[in-house]
Amino acid sequence: MTIRKEYGDFQTPVNLANDVISLITARFGVPGAVVEPTCGLGNFLEPAHNAWGNDIAYHGYEINPDYCDSAKRRFKDVGSIKIEQRDFFSTEWQKLLGQPIDRFTLVVGNPPWVTSATLGSLDSSNLPEKSNFQGLRGFDAKTGKANFDIAEWMIIRLVEALPAGGVLAFLCKTATARRALVYFWQEEITVSDESLYRFDSKKFFDVSVDACLLILRKTVKPATYASVYDSMHDPVPVSRFGMQNGELIANLDDYQLYRDLDGLSNYKWRSGVKHDAAQVMELTPCKGGYTNGMGEFVQIEDDFVYPLLKSSDVGNARLIPRKSVIITQSTVGEDTSRVRTLAPRTWAYLEAHAGFLDFRKSSIYRKRPRFSIFGIGEYSFAPWKVAISGLYKELRFVVMAPFGDKPTMVDDTCYFFPCADEEEARFWAGLLNKEDCIRFLHSLVFFDAKRPVNVDVLRRVDFAELARRHGVFEQALQYLRSAGALEGRKQQMLVFEEKEEYRKKDNR
Repeated sequence: MTIRKEYGDFQTPVNLANDVISLITARFGVPGAVVEPTCGLGNFLEPAHNAWGNDIAYHGYEINPDYCDSAKRRFKDVGSIKIEQRDFFSTEWQKLLGQPIDRFTLVVGNPPWVTSATLGSLDSSNLPEKSNFQGLRGFDAKTGKANFDIAEWMIIRLVEALPAGGVLAFLCKTATARRALVYFWQEEITVSDESLYRFDSKKFFDVSVDACLLILRKTVKPATYASVYDSMHDPVPVSRFGMQNGELIANLDDYQLYRDLDGLSNYKWRSGVKHDAAQVMELTPCKGGYTNGMGEFVQIEDDFVYPLLKSSDVGNARLIPRKSVIITQSTVGEDTSRVRTLAPRTWAYLEAHAGFLDFRKSSIYRKRPRFSIFGIGEYSFAPWKVAISGLYKELRFVVMAPFGDKPTMVDDTCYFFPCADEEEARFWAGLLNKEDCIRFLHSLVFFDAKRPVNVDVLRRVDFAELARRHGVFEQALQYLRSAGALEGRKQQMLVFEEKEEYRKKDNR
């Protein structure tokens, strides 16, 4: 298993490889040369040879010596197929792929489905040199991260090395394909015919991840969108995604219908409470006290304990809190010693679990007051909120009411904005749940992402324009003028003042 993990090894089933080769033939015809850079046992080379015969050259490269030997034996009687042991990361692909040939060069395969962090944890040598990775133009932001996708790195290297007219067809995670395409679009690397064909990764590789066949052609005229197909057998795409005005749009066609809602958010969206210690900080009320995530009975003061809705509660509209959370601060960075003074049993409980709390992994807790939390501010204590889960495909905005005599908190996978009263919260939740707003948000969201809905998406909803669309602008105006009052400072509201210079309505 470790060897398979080190090489990101998912050998491609023959029937899936056959589908890929058939699709390439239908779209581009017969290539002049076929290169499989991580060929494994050669499961793409065989169907390619079966389809296109001996008149073209086939080259398979593989780092694993056992696979390389097996592939050589497999094709020992096929003169047009050459197998070579080679390290992808030290290969000069520009030289290998840049040789002039008749027709086009096809690069096809199934690169490792693994990240650099995974390989690093295994002390793997199957990694690119950091300096090479930093050398990729416009890719500097990636190099500062501790983790990156190996397949993404490979796709970028190969496409940069491909001559004009060359075609790349790779099986990979959908998120990997999307990140690589964004890189090409932003760097104006000339690719076209970009397409993603979804397939069932659980069926073929026994992994639960959103996966696709990425196809593109190296050209002299760049494109800025990709077509998405539900399968390799579907002739018509189900959607298109791409860049518009420097922003990545998940569904370009729907976006065009609702783009007037794309503007400046009048309310400031916030994420919920972050503590990275659910077993200690989150409690379940019970007779005479609480139980924590370790099953311990807890008796502490109620002063710093607040009702909590988890992402699953918000996403499924279960709005009666079943859990509570310890809130040690009212603002980020606040001195937590007041907990010791005002609630000594609570402090003693936290100290009893200091071995867990004092060694939370995230660096954000370093050099902060003991038992600090994040995602907390004056806005957290607003009596009413409009909230949404960041994890669910069905987008639903809910009204969060106070519970008992305390405001309800949400966890850090949820987003919300504070409201002064129930009327304001229900007014905005009703508008945000309208079909046009939901479809607009869907046009921006990639649901295969780890957290599909985030602040960057939510803040693009123009509340003023949404109210105008539904004929309630005058009623909305009373709320818009005071939006942000619960942030602890007055927010400037420009969008509803008919000042077009503050609106993102131009150049669309």
